[in-house]
Amino acid sequence: MERKAEMTEQIVKKEIAFEEVQSFTEIKASKTQMTMNQGQTVTLRANIPEASDVKWILNGAQLSNSENYRYGVSGNDHTLTIKSISHHDQGILTCEAKTEHGVVKCQFDMTVSAMRSSAPSFLVQPHSKNVNEGQNVIFTCETTGEPSPEIEWLKDNSVISITSNMKLSRSKNVYTLEIHNATTEDSGKYTVKAKNKFGQCSATASLNVLTLVEEPAKMIIVEKASDATSMQGSYSAKHVVSKMQETSFSSSSMAEVKFESMSASSMTSMTSERMIAMSSSSMMALSSHSHVEGSSIKAISHGIPPKIEAAPQDISIESGKVLTVACAFIGDPTPCIEWSHSGKTLSSKAQESGRLQIETSQDVTTLVISGVKETDAGAYTLKLFNEFGFDTTTVNVRIRLM
Repeated sequence: MERKAEMTEQIVKKEIAFEEVQSFTEIKASKTQMTMNQGQTVTLRANIPEASDVKWILNGAQLSNSENYRYGVSGNDHTLTIKSISHHDQGILTCEAKTEHGVVKCQFDMTVSAMRSSAPSFLVQPHSKNVNEGQNVIFTCETTGEPSPEIEWLKDNSVISITSNMKLSRSKNVYTLEIHNATTEDSGKYTVKAKNKFGQCSATASLNVLTLVEEPAKMIIVEKASDATSMQGSYSAKHVVSKMQETSFSSSSMAEVKFESMSASSMTSMTSERMIAMSSSSMMALSSHSHVEGSSIKAISHGIPPKIEAAPQDISIESGKVLTVACAFIGDPTPCIEWSHSGKTLSSKAQESGRLQIETSQDVTTLVISGVKETDAGAYTLKLFNEFGFDTTTVNVRIRLM
């Protein structure tokens, strides 16, 4: 009898358990459409109060809690973090949990797009600057590229060591290098490099910090030979010494010399003069055969031959990407620019095709070729020339096939 009673009790328990399982109704709480890019990290969130036995199921197969698929819970929110989503994760992903009201299912309809990719290029490049000692300097550039490129700043081809007067910052795709209270030690060539796995580009600008030095007072010796009809006696020669002040002086402007402490009568009596201006740094010999009426005398400035201050190293780039070759230069007057490819000058007709552009500012010239092809490989030569000289540089470009 006791054995019969035990068997009956077990059968009753099984029936009760079966009835409990059958009593759970299926409840679809939500369904969400989602589109993501391949390689992204994604966290899915399902809000299910008082849930137990939570499972995440992808296209009918349960996902195990692992490094790639990390389960999480925060209050009533149950999460699944996918470390790096791929096309294998595309489809219906369901969070399933038991509650007192039944089995709740939150579904996510997942669409995974192919990863967007492009080599870095510059939308805005840093420009060369001449500043006085103690002034602040800001170099700015704006980049594009997918994935977002890594940025590196260099001075004279060495990675910048951040000092107390230097600051690097970023706002979206705009990168800035700030130098406060610049000194002559900050002078040099500053290069910014942008790099991702699809390519790289660089741009260079020069910084010239000028030391402010006051020129000492200059002296003018004026030799005079004339018949002084308004003065008693005759003089074969008279020396008049006068101080002069330099009202403006810079490397790009002429020195202006003004006369002081000469009376109007002594000035009008001159018929022939020879003036010599002397200082610790310069000497000017000027001749005048005309009437001097307090006019200014200016020294003749000399031009500067072209010089290429910065150019990229040899470039390797995938076909179909955008090639950017930027070179910084100096020269006065501004030199003429000539780009050539494998010995052939890149003409305006090539630019009209729309694939090639040459952009030149005051101190930077940039060659841009969109959608590079295998035939674009080779040596690109930049030639600068003005009336005082010329300079050239060559950059070798290698095209990698996809």
